[in-house]
Amino acid sequence: MADTIGSYLWKGSDEKTIDEVRRYWTDNVNTTQFWTGDPRQIGSPEFYDTVGAFIRKNYEHRYRLIASEAAKYPGGRMLEIGCGAGWELVAWAQAGMQVSGIDLSSGALELARGNFEHNKLEAELKLGNAEQLPFEDNTFDIVASFGVLHQTQSTENAVAEVKRVLKPGGEAAITLYYKYSWKILLTQLGRVNFEFAHEDAPITRLYDKKQLRELFKEYSSVEVFLDYTRATPSPRKGGLAWFFNHLFVPVYNLLPGCIRNKFGHAAVVLAKK
Repeated sequence: MADTIGSYLWKGSDEKTIDEVRRYWTDNVNTTQFWTGDPRQIGSPEFYDTVGAFIRKNYEHRYRLIASEAAKYPGGRMLEIGCGAGWELVAWAQAGMQVSGIDLSSGALELARGNFEHNKLEAELKLGNAEQLPFEDNTFDIVASFGVLHQTQSTENAVAEVKRVLKPGGEAAITLYYKYSWKILLTQLGRVNFEFAHEDAPITRLYDKKQLRELFKEYSSVEVFLDYTRATPSPRKGGLAWFFNHLFVPVYNLLPGCIRNKFGHAAVVLAKK
């Protein structure tokens, strides 16, 4: 059944399948676009150190969230859906949690394994689909997913799966694209996604705050707030990217926080089972 909550960023997304999503993220493993060195060195110690430092600097809001959430369940079990190359999953492990990660892309999981080896940490990593999680009911204290569930075939099914695998009293920490964010509005205006140098994902859903509360209505409590309020440079080339990187980004970041906080790119949902 098609989702009834939210809207699509691009026309035709409703015709895309989970197999198309899998092919896209296998061909375009997220965050590898931040590596500017020799492509043959992706997966090297230098790759993990360089890209890891870039992500911690430019996505520091995620690491604040990880620290605050992990402190609620010391030593608990957590799952990250769409763990990619494992950058945030490593942070959860460093915060003392027992971590599991799942991703559609085998290439992403290969990088995640290397990331954990590089950091001398342990994780359970599985290939799988957010809409059919390969875990028993009531398994995790925290289920996290950062900028992923809006790009699966049914976000509503994925949110239901998150609730199923959470323990009673456990918490979901989910970020989804905010419909009125600075990046979404600019993307729609320019007809190009400034986040990636390659084409955008086959499916991208957008939500406002009311729709997010509706999406998580089966949970016992729901908190929604905006994050990712600073603009970051695009890896794209060309005139639009030059305008974005050299004019929009510095000017936007000079705006008072009270303005930027109304147009955060990520809507964060903290929902308790």
